Amino acid sequence: MAGYKIVLSDQQRMFLEGVKTFLENYSTMQFSVSATFTSGKDLIEYLNKVDVNIVITEINFPGYDPEELIKDIKIAGKNTKLVILSAYGDINLVKSCFRMGVDGYLLKTSDLDSLIECINTVVQGKIYIGENLKVAPELNNNIAENDLKKKRIPVDRFLVRQSMTRRELEILELICKGHSNKKIAEELFISEHTASVHRKHILKKIGTVNSQELIEFVKEFEILK
Repeated sequence: MAGYKIVLSDQQRMFLEGVKTFLENYSTMQFSVSATFTSGKDLIEYLNKVDVNIVITEINFPGYDPEELIKDIKIAGKNTKLVILSAYGDINLVKSCFRMGVDGYLLKTSDLDSLIECINTVVQGKIYIGENLKVAPELNNNIAENDLKKKRIPVDRFLVRQSMTRRELEILELICKGHSNKKIAEELFISEHTASVHRKHILKKIGTVNSQELIEFVKEFEILK
């Protein structure tokens, strides 16, 4: 990753400086923060003049619609990876951003190691979705079982799949076959405890409370197809 240039953009100057300092002091990463901006307009003007590898930006700027900002960034930096680091985690906004070509999205409440993981992921040409973003709707435990599907909001199976690691997808497939943690551990040559931890992480990401709900969700929205 030697020579990667990063540009940061956010209304809050103090937040910008904090992220910049962290990135520049992260010894295992080989890149430079070439510029910081507190204005979406200034960011676009810079990208029209200078080639950068990664833009990490908030999408809430006065007088600048988030979709317009993304569009202008993609036009100005055709080969630039775009990461949204935002205070806003509305699922509809997140979906819209990915459909417009965003490479990564994480919330400002994420830990700094997640930002490094995001950078590593997008420079490899992969999509990154922060773990604390909900890619599936909350399930309302107060409604009747027969009404459950009627109350769900359609989800984007692409985002659900992209939120999981390859190992989690393997385990999800085995869970849907009805395998216990012990059986999963035997098939994947991992410990039963590790299988249990993965199962819990998957349940949390999907937003289901038990394996049966998880299996129903996966079948309903064809997550594994």
